[in-house]
Order: sequence, then C-alpha cells, then structure tokens
Amino acid sequence: MVVLVAMTAAADNPLRMKSGSLRLLKNSGESIYSEIDFSKTKANKKSLNEYLENDYGSSREEFDSKIPTMEEWFSDRWDDDIKKGPRYTTNPDAPYKMIVQVKNLQLGPRSGYGGASISGYVNFYKKGESTPFAEVEILKLEGTQLRIPLPGYPGMIQIFNDLAEYLCDLIKHSK
Repeated sequence: MVVLVAMTAAADNPLRMKSGSLRLLKNSGESIYSEIDFSKTKANKKSLNEYLENDYGSSREEFDSKIPTMEEWFSDRWDDDIKKGPRYTTNPDAPYKMIVQVKNLQLGPRSGYGGASISGYVNFYKKGESTPFAEVEILKLEGTQLRIPLPGYPGMIQIFNDLAEYLCDLIKHSK
C-alpha cells in the first residue's frame, strides 16, 4: 500500500530531475535568488507576444505587470515550504540562484473550461558559476485550485505558487 501511494505521488509530480542533484541545497542555511525567464517562451507555436495579442486578447505589458505577483506567490510559498534549505531572497548576489525558463505556456481561454499551464526547466547555480549544478524539468504544471483549472493570470499565479512547493519537496527528498 505504501509503495502504491508513493508511486502515485511520484506520477502526479510534474517535475523531474534532468541532471545533477539538489542535495547541495538540502541543509543549506544560506539564501537563494530566482528569476522567471519568459524570453524564449512559445504559446500555440507562436511567440509569447503574438500569442498574447492575437490568441488571448492581451498585451505583453499586461503580462509583464503580473510577473511581480507570480514572483511574490513563488517566494511566499518557498519560504513557507522550505524547512531545511536556502531561504528566498530578492538579492541577486545570493549564494544560490535558480532560473525558471518557461518554454511553453498556455493561459487557457478567457472564458470557458481549461486552465493555464507551463513547461520548461529550472536551473540551479552556485554564485559566480555559469554551469548549473542541477536541472529540473517542468513536464506540465497546471494552475489549479481545489482541483479546478484556473485560466489566465490567476492560473499563472497559482502555477508559480505550486512550482515552489514542488521544488521544495524535491529538495527535501533529494539524495
């Protein structure tokens, strides 16, 4: 029964270790800084700007105005969930840095069923190094609350809240 529950939980995890290990962060009392990178993001096989304007009826300016809220939800959840690991900081000169590279994005319809989702990578770096010591793949992370898909910007905010929780869990269980 325990094995079945563990396998089900692992199957539900939208993150996968691609390379390296997060063990270095496991008992770190230091701090970590993060960036969310949308510079190479595609949506419906289009550039983010084209998708936002033509398919979603929004603008890059409106999208960019939501990023601080996404970062705030991410940092709040990170600090709530990390028990034995680096605390979140806004200082880019921190001992550790993670870059969330969003490769694919969907905001879902402005009305109707379907939620926001992302896929991509999270790379972890030591201060001063240009090669990541660990890379985590985001297979498909959906913005849901109480198992209900959230579309649009509320869904994106929920995604980054959930991403922090999943990453802290990976750190906790790293070997």
